[in-house]
Amino acid sequence: MRAALSRSVPLVAALAAVVPAAPAPAAELGERTLERGDRGDDVRALQELLGDLDLRTETDGVFGSGTVSRVKAYERREDLPVDGRVSPGQARGMERRAAATVDDTLRPGEPVGADEPGPPADGTTQPDETASGTSTAGTFPVDGTHRFGDGFGSRDTGHKGQDVMADCGTPLRAVADVTVRKVATEAAAGRYVVLHDGDSGEDYVYMHMSSVSVATGDSVSAGDKVGAVGRTGDATACHLHFEEWTAPGWYAGGQAKDPAAFLHSLEGS
Repeated sequence: MRAALSRSVPLVAALAAVVPAAPAPAAELGERTLERGDRGDDVRALQELLGDLDLRTETDGVFGSGTVSRVKAYERREDLPVDGRVSPGQARGMERRAAATVDDTLRPGEPVGADEPGPPADGTTQPDETASGTSTAGTFPVDGTHRFGDGFGSRDTGHKGQDVMADCGTPLRAVADVTVRKVATEAAAGRYVVLHDGDSGEDYVYMHMSSVSVATGDSVSAGDKVGAVGRTGDATACHLHFEEWTAPGWYAGGQAKDPAAFLHSLEGS
């Protein structure tokens, strides 16, 4: 019996060696989180996308050290958490960023500034700019009936934002063109997102959300839906707790400031 078993072991090993492993199913970029060691068409697509973002690496379909290095370079450039992994949300953000880069590239022979309007003849500023040239175009964060609640510094605990009262489920919109820096849930803040404005360096924080429609790394345009009003965390009523942080951003060296003037400037947008 022992001899028969010893003869069968090499036979089983030989059969296992000649039976090919089933190929991994093809995946499109954005269907799974990619990290070091992954292989496939989606990894190759990611490598090509990195090239479009001026972060060229070998397009061999293998998520190796070179790809990790380029992904981390992208994350640092966009002020994202640097971990060398690409979630579906981050992949979508990278695709949008690459598309925006292509749109911003001048066609061969096109003179710089050809389509840019000149200053008005009377010397006044354009309607979407302040006297200092800072753009005030944007979208009010609460897309529905609302009223202002507790303001900045209105509580003994140091209220760092402005409450905007609205029905739970009311859509929340990005106030500017931003990159999603963080999506998380905490006991006090509930579901929240941190949106980073690459132009100003400021962060906008939305708290107590009932749902979130974006993921870390997404590039979002002003007016795009980012979630919905809720009462998660320690909220006692449906509302948005909105914070505005100076550059370089939320708990990254910036300071919370009173967002009331900014929000009032967006009402009706």
